[in-house]
Amino acid sequence: MKYIETISGDLIYKADVPTMREAVEEAVSEDVNLAGANLRGVNLRGADLEDANLRGADLYGANLEDANLEDADLRGANLVGADLAGADLA
Repeated sequence: MKYIETISGDLIYKADVPTMREAVEEAVSEDVNLAGANLRGVNLRGADLEDANLRGADLYGANLEDANLEDADLRGANLVGADLAGADLA
């Protein structure tokens, strides 16, 4: 079981999957609002995050290499140290 929480520790989503990447992708596919999510250092390499609401999310040090972030809302998100190589930000 993986849990996605806000920066302050409030539960946003829980998924019965083995990895955080799968939990985040599942949440996005179900239109879960991930604004303010604590995703520090999470490996989201190649994840499909199209149209995700990641406004104000903490993605410090996250691996977003080759991720699909098309039309994702990243306003106010912390992307310091995040790997965005090859990510689709269109």
